[in-house]
Amino acid sequence: MKIKKKEMEIQFEGMGKIKFEKLRDKNKKSKGLPIKKAKFINTIKYNQFEKLLRNDYILSLLPRRNKIRIYETMPINLISIYRYDVFIKYYYVQSYITKINYGLARKIYLEHIEKFNHFTEPDGRKNTPESFIKSFNILIDDVKKHGIKTIIPVTPNGEIIDGAHRLSIALYLNLKIQFAIFDLLDVNYGKDFFINRGFNYDYVKIIDREIIEELI
Repeated sequence: MKIKKKEMEIQFEGMGKIKFEKLRDKNKKSKGLPIKKAKFINTIKYNQFEKLLRNDYILSLLPRRNKIRIYETMPINLISIYRYDVFIKYYYVQSYITKINYGLARKIYLEHIEKFNHFTEPDGRKNTPESFIKSFNILIDDVKKHGIKTIIPVTPNGEIIDGAHRLSIALYLNLKIQFAIFDLLDVNYGKDFFINRGFNYDYVKIIDREIIEELI
């Protein structure tokens, strides 16, 4: 995934073959810091970053360096056409908090996870539909109470490497996000990624109409 290569494919358990490449989303800047309206916060040591990332598997993918520059922005500046899953997760967050159409939102969320990774995560922390629902609900409640306490890693082109659930919650609650940039390639988890894997097109129309048209 390091950007020394222009593109590559890797086989992942549950996900199948995933293509890594350089992408450019219209919501990102082509020069300088890729995230719009981002502000430099501070520089932290690697061991501090380890504690703030809270994901050993993702940490193992990131190039290690002694110091990490941390930036902050509003979550709307991190959304991308290449991360359609964030909009689906946003729909779930909205329904969970408002209690409106929760049953439907739960079905849509679980179907997109099934198409994404067949309920298989590399670190093994979640491996069933109920474990994904329980974990997401706990995260939503925690962020509502304490805010976002972790850092989201992004690529040099501004695509998130990890943290889609946190980003969707921050987006709904309008909370600032802290992020750090790492030299990894991007992955296209856009609308077509899910449609090509059999994601219900009626669900696509709901997400497009009720979420994307409102946010973008």
